[in-house]
Amino acid sequence: MARQRHNAKHQKPSVKHERVERREHKLELKARKHAESEASHVQRAEELDTQHSEYVPSLSVLFRFLALVRVSGALLSPIQDCDEVYNYWEPLHFLQFGAGKQTWEYSPQYSLRSYAYLHIYDVLIRSMHLVIGFRTKTQVFYALRVCLALMSALCEAVFVRLVAQHVDRRMANYVWLGVFGMAGMFHAAHAVLPTSFAMCLCMLGSAAAMVPPVSDVKRHMRNRAVPAIGAFALAVCAGWPYAGLVAVPFVLEEMLVKGSGASTRNWRAQRLAMLVVVGVGATVIVLGAMAVVDSWYYGRPVVAAWNQVAYNVLGQHNGSSTLYGTEPWYFYLKNGLLNANIVMILALCALPMWILYYVALKQTSRTTASVAGERAMRQLLDGHFLLLFRLLPFYLVLVVFSLQAHKEERFLSIVYPHLSFCASAALSMASPLRAWVCAQLGRRSRGGQSRAGFLVLAGAACVGMLRMTALVKYYGAPVRAFMELPTSNITGLLPLGPSIKGLRTEQPLHNDLDRVVCMGGAWYWFPSSYWLPRGYHLQFVRELGGVDGHLPGDFVPAKASGSVQKSTSVERPDFNARNEWEPSHAIELSQCDYAVDIEYPMREEPGLARSSEWQQVGMCHSVLDPANTSVLARMVYVPHVLAWMAGQRQEWGQMCVYERRNPIA
Repeated sequence: MARQRHNAKHQKPSVKHERVERREHKLELKARKHAESEASHVQRAEELDTQHSEYVPSLSVLFRFLALVRVSGALLSPIQDCDEVYNYWEPLHFLQFGAGKQTWEYSPQYSLRSYAYLHIYDVLIRSMHLVIGFRTKTQVFYALRVCLALMSALCEAVFVRLVAQHVDRRMANYVWLGVFGMAGMFHAAHAVLPTSFAMCLCMLGSAAAMVPPVSDVKRHMRNRAVPAIGAFALAVCAGWPYAGLVAVPFVLEEMLVKGSGASTRNWRAQRLAMLVVVGVGATVIVLGAMAVVDSWYYGRPVVAAWNQVAYNVLGQHNGSSTLYGTEPWYFYLKNGLLNANIVMILALCALPMWILYYVALKQTSRTTASVAGERAMRQLLDGHFLLLFRLLPFYLVLVVFSLQAHKEERFLSIVYPHLSFCASAALSMASPLRAWVCAQLGRRSRGGQSRAGFLVLAGAACVGMLRMTALVKYYGAPVRAFMELPTSNITGLLPLGPSIKGLRTEQPLHNDLDRVVCMGGAWYWFPSSYWLPRGYHLQFVRELGGVDGHLPGDFVPAKASGSVQKSTSVERPDFNARNEWEPSHAIELSQCDYAVDIEYPMREEPGLARSSEWQQVGMCHSVLDPANTSVLARMVYVPHVLAWMAGQRQEWGQMCVYERRNPIA
């Protein structure tokens, strides 16, 4: 009996030891299962996002869908920036019709702007004229805008399709929905601006950069490097020099990521050689062609892109971009919220979410035991690392431009598509991050995140539509007002070269009619000479107030100089690079035949409505008075009744055309 108790006493520790071992084994299995569950949760969340959104519209469907809103913008949206009018529409009008306003940037002693860039549009218009046969300048205006809108829609469609093929199908659907309802794209897509031109080319370059790098040099060059480098080089050299920032992440990826395929010795050296050869070759070709055209127009060797950088960055001619206004560091954040609303907020969240997601993947990969789980995590990490280079263009441009004192709304437009891409990445990462957090807490993750993403972007599109409507309703008065000017009796096709619409290929643009239309403080509302009837030209007057700084002058008429080239190559002393007032660029009110002015009832400014020497022509058109209107009521379209009910104050001015009662003899 005593022996049995003694044996049982010695057996108890071994039983306890076995129980402890079994408990530890169970805990180890549970931990391993939990770790693999985390990996499967993250992977399954991504797979579900793709499976539930496998359908992505084809290139043709995307193009037609995006073209609806882009063409609508081209036909309805007013010009947002007076720089577009005076630095691009007016010189283009001069190239085509021999008359127009000239800014100091086009003076040969400064030569900051490129005539070669304008020639792209000139050739496009003359090609359309060959088939269509333009009879009015407003037809030219809208035809060019519509053509640019269609080109932008095509670039957007290509961008979305390559995101679907090489990044994620769900993200691709988010991207096109984001750009569809973005108010910034509504007015940037059809603008005759280098930033819009660069935006389209950067879209194509970034679309090519979506193709993952591979170690096979020939295939890599054909499918990825050469198209991307060519598009970026054209954007920088022919469009806007500062668009090169968008290409920086692509170059970093080329040097840091070898890509899939068999290992290749010295792959970095090969990539570097390829970047240098292709990049320098494309730059020399494009910049050389631009320099040849510009040098002919200016009458001396000129590289306009370099002159622009030298003035704005290096302070050449004792000038600086800050002479034309400065803004606080948060300007682009505020402007992005106005033009992209919720999409901008999501885009700003993309990089922090990328970091958090990377931490989640690394933590999960360390606790994954199975071979299949490790392989899945390795694939997720590789894909996630590549995603970083696709997110960086937006952040790089935003940070660098925010650090500059001089800021303008159009500068950020080069990354509007990238902004939408970042927002789509944030929405796509939300679901797997939620699954990972739920796995950490031991809870089951529920679906529905992709549906929520579409609802968020649909809401953003609705807000964007209200902003688009506000731009049209609140600021569309200039175009309607200039249509009140009496039209001339000149008929026939415009002098834009041969056309199949008529045997007589050219009709005179001007006759003995010579009418002067004047503007004062509303000079920046001028919609361009394409809205002036034949035989009319614009002048500025100080009597109407609000006229200061260095206003544009006039090109020497081609009819007076003998040719367009003689007018563009003459150096004149009435231009300066310091934004100083030039008296010869304004005339007296007594020399005007017509005047276009805005009168705001809430402001005490000189006007013509009460002058006995002037009489109103046609109807006046309402324009919002932003200085005396509530913030919400000027940001988005709010019907007058709803604005009144919500306590949102709206004040309006009237843009009218006036005619002198006693015409100048």
